[in-house]
Amino acid sequence: MTVAKRFRWEAAHRLPWHEGDCRFVHGHSYRMMVEVEGEPTEDTPGGSSMLIDFKHVKRMVKPLVEEMDHATMVADYDTELKEALATINSKTYVLDVDSTAENLAAHFADHIGTEGHEVLEKHGVDTIRVKLWETETCYAEIKKSVSEYVGVEESEVETHSTPTPVSA
Repeated sequence: MTVAKRFRWEAAHRLPWHEGDCRFVHGHSYRMMVEVEGEPTEDTPGGSSMLIDFKHVKRMVKPLVEEMDHATMVADYDTELKEALATINSKTYVLDVDSTAENLAAHFADHIGTEGHEVLEKHGVDTIRVKLWETETCYAEIKKSVSEYVGVEESEVETHSTPTPVSA
């Protein structure tokens, strides 16, 4: 069984190493579908008729979306952009990785897995899938097992996608 919740936000970013226009600061209307998969049993809250309440998925994801909404997402190594944003007191979301669609999808999956694995396991969820659209026609998708996150703190996640939200 699959349960899904959709999210959206507006944000700017750049990829300073990119050879095309993506090296310039530009914005996107991001859309994201978070899907969780598993099989409810008589032992899960709600019994076998419900995998997980949508509110649990929303509670895991919405705070991160709110931190990114109307912010400029910037890689920690991009000191030039961080300094420029601080100068104009702009809302900034700092990532340990570049803000590619692939990295953002992994970032959300890792956040859900580390912050929510207990709730997910309690409800019989075994898989997290994140599909993140950067434009109407382009998306990145990642699928992770909830078991990867048991006993793992967010700072220990191998993708190194733990952010440092900053309001300059």
